[in-house]
Amino acid sequence: MTDSESAARQAPLTASGEIRRAEILEAAAALFDELGFHRTTTAAIADRVGTAKATVYHYFKAKHDILYAIHDEWIDELLSLFEATTADTDDPVKVVHAVMHDIVALIDQKPGHVRVFFEYFRELPAELQKSAKVKRDRYEDLVESAILQGMKDGSIAWQDPRTASFALFGMCNWAYQWYRPGGKLTHEEVSGQLFTIFMSGVGSRGFAERGPDA
Repeated sequence: MTDSESAARQAPLTASGEIRRAEILEAAAALFDELGFHRTTTAAIADRVGTAKATVYHYFKAKHDILYAIHDEWIDELLSLFEATTADTDDPVKVVHAVMHDIVALIDQKPGHVRVFFEYFRELPAELQKSAKVKRDRYEDLVESAILQGMKDGSIAWQDPRTASFALFGMCNWAYQWYRPGGKLTHEEVSGQLFTIFMSGVGSRGFAERGPDA
């Protein structure tokens, strides 16, 4: 059995087990954010939770399994939110708006998890990286497909859809570096502004008429 298969095939947990597992992930994400992945020990995670190292090892065989679980939960939540949005609307502009809101909202709600997701992906063993990338690619493809649909129906200006999707992710994902909960703007305001910039650009109408090569 591969590392990714082992991580995915955990025995069902009781309600109290689910709570304890979530506590471990929350503590680990905070410590990875504060200290870095390599400097965070399993003992430190256990101390933060208020439990024994053996309890941590009961839920996760190794520290990289905790890291994988944080990645997995983040992308699963984004996929779930995307599915809920597309079940409610097939308007690609509304889907794009929701995607940008979802990403920034999770940055607001789970800043430690997000930093771990973006900064420590390469710390995963190769097999777990491969497994995590499958879901990342799926989400990116779904968003790119929504943008392409908007181009086809005329609601989004025609251009390379892959570049457009990378621009969207670059705008939203990088917000974890500068957005702070409780700051001048709420996460709704930030995502709303990013959406407006993405859809309208920052150039003047004259620039839009001249084009980038004028």
